[in-house]
Amino acid sequence: MKEKELYTIKTSGFKVPKDYFSQVEEQILSEVQLKSTVDVSGFDVPDSYFESLENKIFLKLEEEQDVKVIPLFSWKKVMYVSAIAACLVLMFNVFYNASETITFDSLETASIENYLEQEDYTSYELASLLTEDELNINNFTDTEISEESLEDYLFDQSNIEDLILQ
Repeated sequence: MKEKELYTIKTSGFKVPKDYFSQVEEQILSEVQLKSTVDVSGFDVPDSYFESLENKIFLKLEEEQDVKVIPLFSWKKVMYVSAIAACLVLMFNVFYNASETITFDSLETASIENYLEQEDYTSYELASLLTEDELNINNFTDTEISEESLEDYLFDQSNIEDLILQ
């Protein structure tokens, strides 16, 4: 084990081929001689290559833009899933709320009064909604209103100046 540790290795691991340094000078000089005798490198650039290069690049870019891109995220699938989810929510709300029916007894009197005030119904329109039995005078005279509630109503709903003028 100790033989393979770094401080025990005596050589660098690189070797130079035999007679390398004696032949290096000859190789370099032969390269220089070859370059001086050959005028043409063997590679030619076509005529007007650089003038037409830009047009060729733009044509290839336009061709690449025409290629259909396949998206990783499909909106069609999202639409299908959201439509199914909306249907499920709607069905749940319809069937869940079907058991709760709203009647006039479940509504507060104040909310009915506020609705009628906001809609600006005339007395004739309200009378057209009621039947003759409901408009019977006995229905209105049989109602007992305490003096305290009458005072509270007059105090909250009317002005003293209006009452004095009448």
